[in-house]
Amino acid sequence: MLGVSILLVNPFRPQLDTPPTRVLSSAISPPMRMCRLALGIVLALAVTPSPIRGQVQAVDRLKASADELDQGQLLLQHREYYEALKRLTRANQLAGNRCVECTLSMAEAMQGMKAYQNVLDTAQRAIELAEGSQSVLARAHRLRGLAFQALGEKDPAKYRDAETAFRAALGSDSDPESRIEDDLHFNLGVVLLKLGRDEDGVAELKRQIETRSDSMADAARAMIANPRRARENYAPDFSIVSSAGETISLDALHGKVVLLDFWASWCAPCVQALPSIQKMQKAHAADPFVMVAFSADRDEIAWRRFTVKNAMVWPQYWDRTGGLQHRFGVRAIPTYVLLDREGIERVRVTGTGFNQSRSLSDAIEKQLSPRGSRD
Repeated sequence: MLGVSILLVNPFRPQLDTPPTRVLSSAISPPMRMCRLALGIVLALAVTPSPIRGQVQAVDRLKASADELDQGQLLLQHREYYEALKRLTRANQLAGNRCVECTLSMAEAMQGMKAYQNVLDTAQRAIELAEGSQSVLARAHRLRGLAFQALGEKDPAKYRDAETAFRAALGSDSDPESRIEDDLHFNLGVVLLKLGRDEDGVAELKRQIETRSDSMADAARAMIANPRRARENYAPDFSIVSSAGETISLDALHGKVVLLDFWASWCAPCVQALPSIQKMQKAHAADPFVMVAFSADRDEIAWRRFTVKNAMVWPQYWDRTGGLQHRFGVRAIPTYVLLDREGIERVRVTGTGFNQSRSLSDAIEKQLSPRGSRD
């Protein structure tokens, strides 16, 4: 395996063992048969040449590596990034730290953990192991592009690095059946819009929607219509039916200041903050201000009883599957997200009750002021 990278797939699936050939007399007791069989194995191993034993051990390591890779990728699909990374790292170690698929998957787990510098280093390692594989190069360059794009939120100069990485990925993806190319046109288009190159960015987004009809294509159409969406932190679109039967969507809330409250009835800080939220709701009942609560409760009946008992009369929604939490990137509750009149996220507070967050109250007042409506 020296000097050779490993693109690992798992050929080792559980199979029924083949019964051993019967060479011992039926008159011999079962325990004696086992003793003799064990002795035979020991003697066989004793006379087996060392190179063959080494090959057997290498095969065992690859089997174990493939099993760890399978488990790691399964955890990755469930967004259990930390546990996935542990499994994938172990898989790579068992493969002599030359497993290309392990390395790419490790970079994906790091991306989920927002460890962007680690993504850059690990994806670069995958590029070094690619040995000319165009699909590997496309995936690795795209991961680097995504990491640079994320880093660009604090350092806009990184957007140029992201553009370079996405173009390198497009140059590597030669598979006509690949969906990566479609995603890359979207990724590149967004970065170009962030760089203020709207005409080039829109052209890339149009190439993406030619072959896609999913949520990513919808996002591309929204940015084509309004390139500012790539530069401003617009909230993701949503449409829900509240517990009172009212349909509420982001479009319908346009022109109002919106506070999204991600909470649960079993969350102590959420419950402690409730009086302050009720006070805020009453104070701005006549203003262009709307609160919408998304509950992470596991039990619908408990959620409904709590909202009725505590007179939570503003729109309530049971986020049963956690879909809205995922869409808004909510990882802990309570989380409060304040949107301005255009639907742009202005403030986010996580892990602190509304009653303890002075900055959130000030931000609401600012957005409701005449000056805030012009900012």
